[in-house]
Parts: sequence; structure tokens; C-alpha cells
Amino acid sequence: MKTALLDRSNEYLISRREYFTLFAAIVAAIAILFNNDAPQIDALRGLAVDRLALLQEKLSWFSRLTQSAEEMSALRQRATQLMLENSQLREAYLENFRLRRLLEYRERVPLQFRSARVLFAERSRTPNTVVIDLGARQGMRVNMPVVTPEGLAGKIYRVNERTSLVQLMLDRNFSVSARSQGGRVLGIVSWSDTRGLEMTGVPRNAVIKAGDMVVTSDFSALYPPGLRIGKVIAPSLERGEPFMRIPLEPAVRFDRLEELFVITTPAESFHVTVTDSTSGD
Repeated sequence: MKTALLDRSNEYLISRREYFTLFAAIVAAIAILFNNDAPQIDALRGLAVDRLALLQEKLSWFSRLTQSAEEMSALRQRATQLMLENSQLREAYLENFRLRRLLEYRERVPLQFRSARVLFAERSRTPNTVVIDLGARQGMRVNMPVVTPEGLAGKIYRVNERTSLVQLMLDRNFSVSARSQGGRVLGIVSWSDTRGLEMTGVPRNAVIKAGDMVVTSDFSALYPPGLRIGKVIAPSLERGEPFMRIPLEPAVRFDRLEELFVITTPAESFHVTVTDSTSGD
């Protein structure tokens, strides 16, 4: 009985070997296609991602029927807006406290943003990215900052027609100019595959302690100042090293990314220098 069943299974596989061979060839072709960095293949990859995103959007519609997606989106959008406003108010307070006797100050401009839904992640590739449902049709551009209600998440890395790839701070090629809110210590925040999120370039005599919040600095060319990046865990200093390493606990929960917000305000508007009238021309 078992021998007959085995014979029928072998006959079935042999009779349909052409189909199995074709399926294996298609899988191999797709794998080769998505691991090729040629410009033509990159364009095809972007088109494929767009189409996959469109298909996933149609399929996911059924799973969202019982959810109040609009209410959740509105709440997240409001929380993000409050986070941005709070960051700017905090910066304005600290800046005014330090510089109120000077004749120049920086005027903060309101930040505009668009809500985007995370479609899927591409964390097995370099750079570490997620795909969102906004693209060139919605005015997305490369290097636009991307945030959550908790703080900075990353930036737009590549723009397709209907989707965009967001490079997360978890990528080792991501870096941002930052400073601590407490001691005003400047440094560079980046991701290390072995040490995680950390702030480097901090002089060994700088005053920085565990619990200090690290935010984007005024010297960042891409990001508005005051966006939360992470909290200092425990500064470390190795013997003979001129700089400290500052490990950070990320402000954003990257394992729970569902909705992101793209800051659409032009980067050149983040810092507008205004001269006091008493200083003259």
C-alpha cells in the first residue's frame, strides 16, 4: 500500500517537473533582479515596489474594516503636532534663557507635515528602510525628515511615483548633528551594529549625564532643531581616548512603526535669523 502511494507521488512529481522548474527559475530571476544595483534594475525595482504597495493596500482594506483607522490617524497626527510644538517651545525657552541679552535670535517657523502609513519594511537590505504610501505624486522629496509622535525616525531616502523609502536611524549610514538639552553638548548621533544608537565626538571633559535628552541641533542642515532623538544611558570614556561614547535609548519605538509623518517644510526655513532693530543696519 505504502509502495503504491509512493509510486503515485513520484509519477505526479515527474509529470509536472516542468512546472516546478519554471517556478524555481522565476524565484531565482526575482532574487537576481532585486539584488542588482544597476540604474535600469533600480527603476524596475521602484516600479515593482509601487505595484506591490498598491496590491497590499487593496488587500489590507479588508483587515481595516473593523478598525477606526481615521480616528487613530487623527490622534497620531495631533500627538505629532504637539510633539513638534513642544520641542520648539522647549528650545525657545532654553534659547531665550541663554541669549536674552544678545541682539540676535532665531525665529522658529511652524512646521508642516503629511501623514503616511507604513506599508512594509525592507530591513534585510541596506539601507535599513520602510516603505510608506506617499510618493512623488504627493510632493515627497529625498531627504525630507520623517518623525513620529515620539521623535525623529529618519528621512526620505528614495521616492517612487506612489511610494517612498524611509531610511531609519537604525541604518549604520544614518547620522545627524545633535546636542543634549541639559548641558548643550554637541555631537553626532549614528547607529552602530554592535553598540546601537550612540552619540560620538563629545569631548571627554564635557558635562553630560544619564537621563539627558538628546535632540537635533541648530547645525543640522536637514532636520529642524529640537526633535527628540534619544535619552542618554551611561556615558563611557576609554583610557587614552579624547572623546566619549554616549549610548542612547531611542525615543522612537522602531518595532511598532505603523504611521509616520513627513515634515514638508523646506529645510532652509528651519532657521531664520532675525536682527533686533536696536543693532542697526
